[in-house]
Amino acid sequence: MEIKRKKNIAILVGGDSVEKKISIKSGKYFYSKLDKKKYTGYIILVSKKSWQIINLKTEKKIKINDFSLNENGKKITFDAVIILVHGAPGETGDLCSYFESLNIPYSSSNKSASKLTFNKYNCNQFLRKKGFTVPYSIINKKSDPRIQYPCIVKPIDSGSSFGVSKINSENKLNAGIELAQKYGKDFMIEEFINGRELTCAVHNFSNDKLEALPITEIISKNEIFDYNAKYLGQSEEITPAILEKKIEEEIKSISKNAYSVLKLHGIVRFDFIVKETTPYIIEVNTIPGFSKESIVPQMITASGKRTKEFISKVIEKIISN
Repeated sequence: MEIKRKKNIAILVGGDSVEKKISIKSGKYFYSKLDKKKYTGYIILVSKKSWQIINLKTEKKIKINDFSLNENGKKITFDAVIILVHGAPGETGDLCSYFESLNIPYSSSNKSASKLTFNKYNCNQFLRKKGFTVPYSIINKKSDPRIQYPCIVKPIDSGSSFGVSKINSENKLNAGIELAQKYGKDFMIEEFINGRELTCAVHNFSNDKLEALPITEIISKNEIFDYNAKYLGQSEEITPAILEKKIEEEIKSISKNAYSVLKLHGIVRFDFIVKETTPYIIEVNTIPGFSKESIVPQMITASGKRTKEFISKVIEKIISN
């Protein structure tokens, strides 16, 4: 009887952004839930200097020219790549062309879709033109008649709520802009939408149709769902969210439509504020966190799926496409 070869799965973490540590946590958790009977997982730390495998007994470098590894004199190649690099160069799409050139299937959206969604302002404007409800925003300027206080100031290209602040008065605005510019050259000011914060993840790994996972409600102990609320336990996350069926279905429908219009791929999380009965898309996360504390694993569990089985399905779908 022929013994099936275990498939080699590259799990990319790290990157160049302030989200590096969070990315590593995502990769390690993903690896912990990998079915080791089917797959051999390699956690690869991506940096500008080199790409190193960090879950072997001795660290080994990846050969960039063909994305391979020499292990005990044997050349190891990869059947699929799971990109969990939050921020650059993962969510920016810079890795996509590289893997496409080598004909290695990967888990995320392509370069053009990633580039659009990573720029929060451009994504906001694109969605608005396509008829989606989003907060009004301005870029690299301090005032606009349509934006009143309180408002939100954020860098246009940083994740995990780094550099995001709620500004309650004009005399606090410069401090908010300075904070945003610590994480990116360009900043945006966005109207503050007062309502319930909800998030919906959509993926295309389910029988060639889009599937929305159970919605999560986020109740922050801070003024906004900032870094401390996300990662230091200063929030309550309720999955599945307790919602009227009509609102639940509308959020899932909007998320799927936005996913299609933006031409996305993989697991994508859409963040909303629901003001009264109107859902506003706040952000699009094309490589959402996958650590033990992250929201997407909670959603998978709430859907009745085992994370290990879900991951196996994701990998097989990536390889077969």
